[in-house]
Amino acid sequence: MSLEDRPLPEYYKIKMALLNEIRQGRFVPGQSFITEKEVCRRFGVSRITAARALNDLVREGVLTRRRGLGTFVTGTMESPPQGHREGRLIACIFEVLHGHHVIEILRGIEEVCRAEGFHTLLFDSMLSAQTEVQNLRRARQAGAVGVILYPVDGSPNAVHIEALLQEGMPVVMVDRYYPNVPTDRVLPDSWSAGYLLTKELIGRGHKHIATVWGETSCTSVQENLAGHLQALREHGLEIIPDLTALRPYDSLPEDGRLAILRGWMSAPYRPTAMLAANSHVLTVVAKDLARIGLEPGQVALASAADDNPEALYTLGAMTAVLPSRHMGVEAARLLMERIKQGGERPYRHVVLPVTIVPHISTDQIQDLAGTSQQVVRSQLPG
Repeated sequence: MSLEDRPLPEYYKIKMALLNEIRQGRFVPGQSFITEKEVCRRFGVSRITAARALNDLVREGVLTRRRGLGTFVTGTMESPPQGHREGRLIACIFEVLHGHHVIEILRGIEEVCRAEGFHTLLFDSMLSAQTEVQNLRRARQAGAVGVILYPVDGSPNAVHIEALLQEGMPVVMVDRYYPNVPTDRVLPDSWSAGYLLTKELIGRGHKHIATVWGETSCTSVQENLAGHLQALREHGLEIIPDLTALRPYDSLPEDGRLAILRGWMSAPYRPTAMLAANSHVLTVVAKDLARIGLEPGQVALASAADDNPEALYTLGAMTAVLPSRHMGVEAARLLMERIKQGGERPYRHVVLPVTIVPHISTDQIQDLAGTSQQVVRSQLPG
């Protein structure tokens, strides 16, 4: 069976059947259209599937809803985008479109989409909640039949995600999720990353470990901190609020960051190790340590994500290796299942294991650089 011959989702077949009837003149502009219940009865499908078919026609401007009156055929019909006509366009809306972790997730998504005959459309939210909303809107306008979302910090767009889900648009979140919005999600074991790195540092004799963060409102970072605190408790070590505060270190002005470090280094609980959310934050704190006169190696460094292996190698840092490509594969598979099955099954919460390595090797850097370049050529425009 060729990719083009693979079965299309049931809702899409119904939508196309209804669209053909409108084009053939069975329904004329301004005429009341059949109801959701009538679609269920006629095609023998669930209300969720029927609603999704009708919602798609409303989004495309074929139908319009009038409050208290019902659904009607519009006077004009816009030709939907090619990707939507095929029903095989997936939107990948990511907080940013750079870094090893993101690129590997995209590589996993593309692997599954290619095998299933789907196309991917990438959107860069550029760390902006407002841009993310615009990207969600653009994905709908482009005819996407599903969304894989790597959301920006926090849950600023929960109402928009809920609206998509209510319209029947499948959404799978990767890396982090909205606790207040039930969706499919695929995550690294961020709790274990914080827990295992802290255990390893304690095993090396470190009793005071400072934490440094970038984003502070996403579930992945909050779980990193929760794992770190649990490891401290298990080893009977004091939890010092000054060292475990969830604050955005990398976005502070330089004098503010240096003041924090100088305060730590003069405190009775002077930290001998730093646990950072990722390699970017770790690089910032490493440079700041040098600015206040500390030599490399005087403070042990650890990162809860391997988003920049080259930087971690240079810093000699311990790191949690995230299952990035596996996350992309699982997210795409979940989305394909949801597209084909509609809302018939419960949402899934998938957590994939991380691996702790004492340092990134040169061989790992070469392997990672090669795969990242490959996916950039495959995925990104131009």
